[in-house]
Order: sequence, then structure tokens, then C-alpha cells
Amino acid sequence: MEKEQTATSNHFERFEAFLYSRKFIFLVVIAGTIPMIMHSHELFYQISPFEGNDVVKRIYSIFYAISFDLTILVFTIHYIKKKPQLYACFAFIINLLYFNPFGFIPSHYIVGFTKVFLAGVLAFTGYSYAELFVEKVAENKKSTKKRTVYNAVNKQIVPERKHEKESVGAFQCSSCERSFQSIKALNGHMKVH
Repeated sequence: MEKEQTATSNHFERFEAFLYSRKFIFLVVIAGTIPMIMHSHELFYQISPFEGNDVVKRIYSIFYAISFDLTILVFTIHYIKKKPQLYACFAFIINLLYFNPFGFIPSHYIVGFTKVFLAGVLAFTGYSYAELFVEKVAENKKSTKKRTVYNAVNKQIVPERKHEKESVGAFQCSSCERSFQSIKALNGHMKVH
């Protein structure tokens, strides 16, 4: 009886830990993003001036929808300035346009506003990704500049006196290949370069 209670409580504790985990939050965000993608897809499909095969138009619309709705997720994860809040406002307007509670406004005004709004959203999305790309390139440049400036060399030093027979790790400057007995000495030397 006691083993069953501990096993049951162990399952509940693991489930509780899952509910507090990033994995659970990510699943909920994805579950909420999928309907948003479908709403955006339908909206892009309805107002798209693309003429041609219906299947191609659907694919075209789904790519637009995915690029917009996954952008919300990307900028939420990277938290670029105030973009997650701005994209939340965009998502709200897209949902309003999808559900269309504006029966009192002529449809050609709604379609015109939707086209202008979506063109602006797509331009802003492209700009935001360009900004994120530039930021990531700058991060990569910073990380490559932080490479080590010394090479650790483990070699035997031939002592001149018999009582100094011991191994000493030497540090070598990568610029002038001069050896130093300690890392502090090498760092002091690197100020010269």
C-alpha cells in the first residue's frame, strides 16, 4: 500500500515538474501558434492578388502565415526590444480581420485595410529578421575575438643544476613565440603586442 502511494506521488511530482518546465510552455506556445498560422493563412489567401493554381496559392499563403506567426515565437525567445508586444498587437489585428466583426463596414474597405496592414506587417517582419541577423553576426564576431592568445606547452626544461630537475609548464606567446613560466607573465607580455 505504501509503495503504491509513493509511486503515485512520484508520478504526480514528475507531472508537476513537467507543468513548470520549459518543454510544457513550449508545447502550449506551439499549440497556440498553430491556429494563428491557420488564421493568417486564410487571411493571406483571401486577399492575395496571386492568380494561378489554387494549390500554389494555398502554399504561397501558408508560407506567408508561417513567416509571420513564427516570427512572434522567434522574437519572444530572443526578446528583441519591444517586438514581442508589437507582434502581439499585430496578431490581435489579424484575428480581428479573420473573424471580421465589422459587418457594418463595407467589405471593400476591410479588404483594402487588410492589404495595407499585411504589407506593413511583412515589411516589418523582414526588417526585424535583418536586425536579428545583424545582431547574431555581431555576437559571432565577439566570440571569435575571444580566442586564446597563448599556447600552453608542456615540455621538459633541461636544468643546469641537478636539484632543479622538475617539469615546468611553459606558456608561449602566439605572436612572437617567446616562452613564459606562468600565465601571468604571458598576460603581462601580451600588453606589449
